[in-house]
Amino acid sequence: MSAPARLRHAALALAVAGCAHRGPVAPLDPAAVPFNADLRAAELRTLSRTIAESYSHLAAKEAEWGFSLDALTARHERAIRDATTWKRYEQVMVSYVSAFHDTHLAWRRARGAGEPRRRIARLGLSSRFVGEALLVSEVWPGSAAERAGIAVGDEVLAIDGETVAQRLADFERVRSMSRREAARHDFGADWPAARYDAAAAPAARRLTLVRGGQTRELEVAPETAPPPGRRRPATIAIEQHKDATVLRLRSLQEVIPPASLDQLAAALLPEQSGVAGLVIDLRDNAGGYENQARALVGRLTAHPVVGARLRVRLGPRSRSEHGAWQALVADPAMPGWSSLQDVTAAPHAARDFPARIAVVIDAGCRSSCETLALLLRALGARLFGATTGGSSGAPIAFTMPWSKAQVTIPVWELFDLDGHPVEGRGVAPDEPVEPTAADLIEGRDRPLELAVEWASTRFAALSTEDEGATSRPSN
Repeated sequence: MSAPARLRHAALALAVAGCAHRGPVAPLDPAAVPFNADLRAAELRTLSRTIAESYSHLAAKEAEWGFSLDALTARHERAIRDATTWKRYEQVMVSYVSAFHDTHLAWRRARGAGEPRRRIARLGLSSRFVGEALLVSEVWPGSAAERAGIAVGDEVLAIDGETVAQRLADFERVRSMSRREAARHDFGADWPAARYDAAAAPAARRLTLVRGGQTRELEVAPETAPPPGRRRPATIAIEQHKDATVLRLRSLQEVIPPASLDQLAAALLPEQSGVAGLVIDLRDNAGGYENQARALVGRLTAHPVVGARLRVRLGPRSRSEHGAWQALVADPAMPGWSSLQDVTAAPHAARDFPARIAVVIDAGCRSSCETLALLLRALGARLFGATTGGSSGAPIAFTMPWSKAQVTIPVWELFDLDGHPVEGRGVAPDEPVEPTAADLIEGRDRPLELAVEWASTRFAALSTEDEGATSRPSN
């Protein structure tokens, strides 16, 4: 893809790129970049050197996407010299980091005083891909989308005059994710939301939909506030489904105290729940703290569990970022890298979890969520659903010298126990389950249903020997 085309598409990524200037100079025009072309070019070269010195996936990304860091930097240097406004500057920088297709490699600038404020408006609906079709998966009660007659199961053909295929192609060009499936997953979640100038009313969105072979075009007013009673789901929730306890874990961003983890693990035990199995739902869990993944698995086992392996790109910054990395031994066969390290969950339970564990995953499960999935599989759990997002890296933050933007750069590589990298590949399920359009319309959650059946030992494919087992089976 040419640099001009990449820059045109880079604006699509600004919804996730944040915005603010904290530099030492207060510009007369808040939209103008307050440092000259030479300094803008120098900042880009600073970012390039930092990536060359620290980025753990650089060689793999150059090979996969067919570019070199030096050539990429040279192309963007011409554009950054001409970037006299913050909007243009952000477009160039977001275009630059987007070339690596890595969720953890990100450039963000907080918006400063005097710069125009923006807000988010949503269409009052959610969507997801089922096969190649983008289907409406939810409609907010009382929203303009509901009043327009949009219903769950409607297929979206075009958005604001562009086909879904066109919009998705644009999104994929600037996506942070290396897997197309992860980009499709995020596009389905992201396109109904858009950023608008806070001083203006959001414009209506034009949609082309099809239902039962009938195509219709609609204009739908975005919602600037969620409907009454709509709340963000809890990070951790425990539910009872038939004969299995379902633990929904939507994030690893919160640090859970050890005592709370102990209480959570106790509540999952069959003698406490009164049911036979455990299902851990990790869908749309974008990760967080790696230690939380290890600590949670440790509450389910009485023996050490090794679920993956990693190696760290060594350097003064990476060693200082994590105390445990200061003692890492360099690999003589790979200068600049540590030797492979086991990713281990230390035991914190008096006994291994005494029932089956099923795990539900999808392309929204990323980073430390993927570590958690691998650790649970090593513990004996069976994975249901779709391959995870394929994003790992343990990013560390760098501050750019003049824009004061924050750049995060991954410094490790994570591998499954077969030696396959997680970045760009993901963790595949043991039981692939893809929902259908009929499931969506009927409100069925087939991945969860099958996971519950297996965890409660009624899964149809179980062998006679497995049926009679009383302890947690291995894979």
